[in-house]
Amino acid sequence: MLQIAINRASKTGTPPTCRQSSIMGDVRTIICWQLQKSNIKSQYFTLMTIIHANDPTTRFLSLLYNQREDIKARITEKSTNMDVIRAIRGDDTIMMLGHGSEAGLCTILDENLDFERLIVNSGHVQFLRGKTCIGIWCKADKFAKDYNLHGLFSGMIISELYEASKEHVATTKEEIDREMVKFASRLRDCISQHALKDVPARMRELDDVGSELTQYNYNNLYYFE
Repeated sequence: MLQIAINRASKTGTPPTCRQSSIMGDVRTIICWQLQKSNIKSQYFTLMTIIHANDPTTRFLSLLYNQREDIKARITEKSTNMDVIRAIRGDDTIMMLGHGSEAGLCTILDENLDFERLIVNSGHVQFLRGKTCIGIWCKADKFAKDYNLHGLFSGMIISELYEASKEHVATTKEEIDREMVKFASRLRDCISQHALKDVPARMRELDDVGSELTQYNYNNLYYFE
């Protein structure tokens, strides 16, 4: 996911905002909606809450949940902090997707190219402990380690060309666009068909390209007890 930097912190307890270096297009927003019934079932989960902002640069991550039938609710950038807390407290499995950092999961950009807020941050840790978490955003693994969370988390995932340059990974925009869809589809299937603890190893086995990009991304998934 897009690597971001925390650029200011609040002295009043409001989560800090984040900044992105590239300009995004228009974003359509939805407050909270129930996903329709579909044909993907999981033997490992009963009900799940999705936390995923309506950001076009991470839209491919919707492949992880848009065909599941066990989704109870979706939280987006329009949801309030209390909506987030209620949703986390109400389900056993929480899937968190998008842009972020070791400080948490971000929402969308405002007119100043700042992320509006951290929709998941240290203030939510007390509600996430004891839950099964799936966190796919840049440095989600550090967030999980810092707060002793349980579940499947990603490290840095390259989904933008400038991220590849920063990480010294040789690739093209065409490869990134193609391989990120494959990555998300395979991760969706692994989550549905395997125990979370087995997902990182299974994903490494599914890398049928073996390029610098795919090796980097497929080896950046971690499970924490």
